[in-house]
Amino acid sequence: MLPILRTSWPALVTRVRLLRRRPLLLNVRSLLQRIPFKPLDVNCLYLLEYVGIPPEHPGSLRGRAEVRRGTLEDLDALTQCQDKRLAFLNRFKANDQCAVAVLDGRIVGYQWFCDRPLYVEERYSCPIEVPRDTVYEYDIFIVPEHRLAGLWFKFHCLYLRDLMGRLDRQRVIGLVDYGMRLSMNTHLRFGFRLFRRVLVIQIFGKAICVGRAIRGDRASLPRWISGGGTAESRGAERAESGSRAARTEPAIGAARATNAPRST
Repeated sequence: MLPILRTSWPALVTRVRLLRRRPLLLNVRSLLQRIPFKPLDVNCLYLLEYVGIPPEHPGSLRGRAEVRRGTLEDLDALTQCQDKRLAFLNRFKANDQCAVAVLDGRIVGYQWFCDRPLYVEERYSCPIEVPRDTVYEYDIFIVPEHRLAGLWFKFHCLYLRDLMGRLDRQRVIGLVDYGMRLSMNTHLRFGFRLFRRVLVIQIFGKAICVGRAIRGDRASLPRWISGGGTAESRGAERAESGSRAARTEPAIGAARATNAPRST
């Protein structure tokens, strides 16, 4: 017994440390997912906006992958990325736009865009209004071995840029789940800003969505994003580090919208 205790104690300590580093709600959700039949789920969704048309960012030119419009003929290849065939079919039927990244004849990533007046979030059925000047982006997926290949930029700075030009749209909105640090920080550094928080409580498949606006540049960022702060302070941090990052490779925050209204 003693050798078992000696070997298991360090593992237990390591596990506790990892749990303490994770955002609290993620730990709560992990526990809820272990309950048979999953009767309860709690989540927090953050809506972000980007004003203007994404620029032709240098990061969008990295790598050999080509980005093009996805069609119904790509359904099998999309399903090989993620097994969501019915969801993909419904999106095509709703005329949502699909962008795919293709490398050596294989689809290695995709992202979806909606220009309809109302988008219904697929997991919780939360309604998301899409204004006439706006494109809603959702469900980006990149296969693990290509997640550092600049495909996020290609989707935004090539495909989305062209789509917004064709549709005459001047704003992008997107959604990030609570605890998704990498996704949230990527959006913020690119130039997105938080504008709404939605608390979701789902009981036996029935969801209640309660939204609250996040107003102004001084809106508090979630504490799970590198210790919190404000949108304004995060912008100042980007500006301060921009010159240093430029010596190595273009920083994500260097992206600048075209046709975006100037602040006064």
